[in-house]
Amino acid sequence: MSVDTYLKGKKTETYRRVFQDELEIMVSPKLLQFAEVIELVAVKKLIGSKLDVVAHHVHGPSCQH
Repeated sequence: MSVDTYLKGKKTETYRRVFQDELEIMVSPKLLQFAEVIELVAVKKLIGSKLDVVAHHVHGPSCQH
């Protein structure tokens, strides 16, 4: 999963924007095409915290597993 916070000059018109609390999350159209559910999971560590993105894909004919 890739996270990009530098948006200057990038084409983001096709991205789905989701607002949660103080966050704006932009999801790519490709990920939306293959994901059934997308979860954001905040994990608190000993030092700081981490945000994980989990995409549950749709099983279909193109599935490789």
